[in-house]
Amino acid sequence: MFSQSNNDDLTSRQSFSKEPRQRRSLLHDGIVIKGDWQSDGTVEFGGRITGDLTVDILVVTGTGNVDGNVRARSVTVEGYLNGTIAAVEVVLGSTAVVRGEVVAEKIRIDFGANVEGRLLATDKPETDTILTQDKASDAATKINDSSSSTPRLL
Repeated sequence: MFSQSNNDDLTSRQSFSKEPRQRRSLLHDGIVIKGDWQSDGTVEFGGRITGDLTVDILVVTGTGNVDGNVRARSVTVEGYLNGTIAAVEVVLGSTAVVRGEVVAEKIRIDFGANVEGRLLATDKPETDTILTQDKASDAATKINDSSSSTPRLL
């Protein structure tokens, strides 16, 4: 009636994907975090955090509220963010409200986004596609160093 299964099929390396699966954290509205958050994967954040985020990919959803600094390879903001963003790529969606500084190689601002602060698009391609904390720190330092070169209106 039942045939014997071959357990070798389940444990063989060929039956598993060769590429590791990236971690994904989903934090929806109602979640409140006081403190810093770190992840080596994708974080979809719809709650409220008071603290710094260091992640690979961050999506602040329309219900998300971040009061702190962000370091990531890629950041998409559709909700509220008050702080500094240091990333390779930043997208500010049409419902985004951002107060602070944004430093990234590429910055996209959709129509309707509300931005109050400083933007610095470095437009320098990285040889390594992964943003390390050192690169993010360097990007954040650039915005402070560039304050003396801010044009003034006469």
